[in-house]
Amino acid sequence: MEQLTKRLLTSLEIIASKSSDQITKCDESIVKCKELIYTLKKHILDYTFKTLQEEIHFFKEIKQIPLSNVIYYSKLRSFLVNFPIGNIDIQKAYTIKKMEKINRFMRYNHHFIQYIRQGRTELDQYYFTRAHFDGKGMNHYRDYYGDADFCSSHDILFAKYVAYKRLAKFLKKRLSNLSDCNESCNICENSNLKWTLSNTAYVELIYALVSARALNNGQIDISELDKTLSKIFNHESGDIYKTFSEIRRRTKSRTKFLDDLSFHLRNRMDRHDS
Repeated sequence: MEQLTKRLLTSLEIIASKSSDQITKCDESIVKCKELIYTLKKHILDYTFKTLQEEIHFFKEIKQIPLSNVIYYSKLRSFLVNFPIGNIDIQKAYTIKKMEKINRFMRYNHHFIQYIRQGRTELDQYYFTRAHFDGKGMNHYRDYYGDADFCSSHDILFAKYVAYKRLAKFLKKRLSNLSDCNESCNICENSNLKWTLSNTAYVELIYALVSARALNNGQIDISELDKTLSKIFNHESGDIYKTFSEIRRRTKSRTKFLDDLSFHLRNRMDRHDS
């Protein structure tokens, strides 16, 4: 089972490195996590743990990898889908509200969270075996389980803690970016630059910058980069994903704009050399 979880983590890293938008990456990650959860469930329902420690290891370590990830990507997707289009103050208020919800969860479950943070194990047989499961918490996460034989009393709670801690890190970064954006948005909105080539050329540039990891080591969404550059270049990009699909279907060069860039740059250097 350890090999299955390692393969999942590798798959999630590959998905994260893609140039597709973040919601699409969340969707793909959720599918991968659920596939492993259902595989583990099928195995466990037909399996008898040999020792108490083996059962604890499964619910505390093995199952936590797909479970915490599916909760994280589900919560992240919900955040992104519902992220307001309004001004930055509205976006910051929305993000802060999500942070407050995580803080309430942490406060409400502080005894168990402290137990985990301190690396204690004396209550593991109660928290991470099925013997003490009473069915609470199944309603909200029944899609991940579907059977009381596949969960312990605290494995859901542990997974939520891991996922929320990771989500809080994302939200803090988002808040920081919004604050930075608030300072620089006037510069973007007052830009005198104007994109004067075709929209397909613009989309080529967007995807090339992300694919080459030219910005933030590639850890940036296509839509996020488009939002910024479209303001700087005073350009209406429309549906960039549809345009990219059209570029991919070209019968000749699929990187016409980039080829032209290289050609014109070489010509400029040749002129300076002569």
